Amino acid sequence: MAMYWSGMRSAWSLRSLSWGIAVLMVTAAFAGTAAPDDTLSRLREEFRRETDPVKRAKRFAKFGNALIREMREQESAQKFEAITPLFREYHDDAASAFDGLIATGRDAEKHPQGFRELELQFRESVHALNDLLFAVPLEDREAVRKGERDIESMDDRLIQLLFPRTPERRKTPPSSPGAHPL
Repeated sequence: MAMYWSGMRSAWSLRSLSWGIAVLMVTAAFAGTAAPDDTLSRLREEFRRETDPVKRAKRFAKFGNALIREMREQESAQKFEAITPLFREYHDDAASAFDGLIATGRDAEKHPQGFRELELQFRESVHALNDLLFAVPLEDREAVRKGERDIESMDDRLIQLLFPRTPERRKTPPSSPGAHPL
C-alpha cells in the first residue's frame, strides 16, 4: 500500500509540475504580447508633471527613448509627416530639461545626478536623430537639422560641466637630438 501511495504522490506532483510550467508559459506568452508599460502618453504626462529639475532630466531619458521609438515606428509606417512634430517635441522637451538643470546652479562634477542621464540620452539620440533626418520631408529638414545641432551643443555643454578638469590635449614636444639612445 505504501508503494501505491508513493507512486500516486509522484504522479500527482509530476502532473502539478507540468500544470505549473504550462501556466508559466501561457503567462509569459501573454506578457510578451501585452502593451509595454512605458507608453508614450504616460511618459509624456509624467515628464510634464515633474517639477524637480533632476528628476525631470532623469525622466526625459525614458521619455526621449519613447519619442525616438515612436519616430521610428512612423518611419516604418511611411508616415513621414508625423516625424517632424515628434522631433520638435523631443527638441523642446530636451531643451526644457537641460535649461532646468542649468538653472539649479548645481555643480555637475560633484553632483552628476540628472546631468549624467541627460548627457547619455543626448549622446545616444544624436545618431538615431541623424538617421531619422532622411525620413523627414525636404521642407522640414533644415529646421530638424538645426534642432539636431542644438542637441549636440547641449550634449557638449553637459560634457564640459561633468568633466571640467580634463587636461587639455597637448602636442607631444619634439624630442631633443640627444634624448634617444639610438
